[in-house]
Amino acid sequence: MKKLRALIIEDEQPAREELKYLLQEYEDIEVVGEADNGITGLHLIEKLKPDVIFLDINIPKIHGCELARHISAVSEIGKPPFVVFVTAYDIHAIDAFEIGVVDYLLKPISHHRLYKTLEKIRSLYKETEIPIRKLAVEKNERIKLLDLEEIVFAEAHEGNVLINTKNETFIYKGTIKSLEEKLKDRGFFRVQKSYIVNLNKIAEILPWFKGTYWLVMEDNKKTQIPVSKSQIKELKALLGLDRET
Repeated sequence: MKKLRALIIEDEQPAREELKYLLQEYEDIEVVGEADNGITGLHLIEKLKPDVIFLDINIPKIHGCELARHISAVSEIGKPPFVVFVTAYDIHAIDAFEIGVVDYLLKPISHHRLYKTLEKIRSLYKETEIPIRKLAVEKNERIKLLDLEEIVFAEAHEGNVLINTKNETFIYKGTIKSLEEKLKDRGFFRVQKSYIVNLNKIAEILPWFKGTYWLVMEDNKKTQIPVSKSQIKELKALLGLDRET
């Protein structure tokens, strides 16, 4: 399973440091951000899109319970993250589970209790992690379900996302970013801002000016796609081209 991205929202720095220290013991948990108040926390949720949030209840600017309600209600951040309340008081326990948080940790947090919480989150995450096998696309006002292996590359073009197979082009009703999320860990890679390619459909790699590359794809047009310089290192690693000879 991939690493779970964690955000800590806690107004007391020693408490944040203690929780970060405890979470460092788990290889599948990565703390991607911290906030000391509700407003900063909300901005980081929208920016970082964490998988799990460790949320103190008594935080300034937005109360923890209100922030948790907001997290579960909004759809703009995609799949809502799992929320764990972390507090010194147990008086909010009933409210917490009515809001829909997955667990409630009392300070000081014990290793054993945190372990049980993370086990619960892992289990819930696996239940929601349903890999797609087909992608819904449109052409001539008809919807088709494409097998992922049919896709050669996707291109953001004039407000649309075009899905290219070997000899056809379809429209995906979503953003290039949402498509990237759908195809994550399915053998696809976003080589630059406007293109996602099927790594198994690359016919050739053409070295270009100043260490850049172009990809020749396996569609009938042999489409050539430039690789962003910032993506070259990761692409070479994915294709096994970074090994020392």
